[in-house]
Amino acid sequence: MSPARSRRQRGMPAQQIRELRALEGRRVGLAVRGGHRIDDCQLVSAGRGPARTLWVFADGADAFVPMADVLDLWEAA
Repeated sequence: MSPARSRRQRGMPAQQIRELRALEGRRVGLAVRGGHRIDDCQLVSAGRGPARTLWVFADGADAFVPMADVLDLWEAA
């Protein structure tokens, strides 16, 4: 099985992964499961290889958010 196909089977389409990676280094907002939000954080990394987490820097600390928990992500104004 190809790596791209393997990623799609785990739930996130390859196009969506590319869109997330295009926002790396930018200010973003996240809506996550449980009704939580992370506003105006920096998207450090949208994951590589087996890493299925978004690495964000918010409120002076690193946070790692499972991609499966991300309901929405947008570029901050």
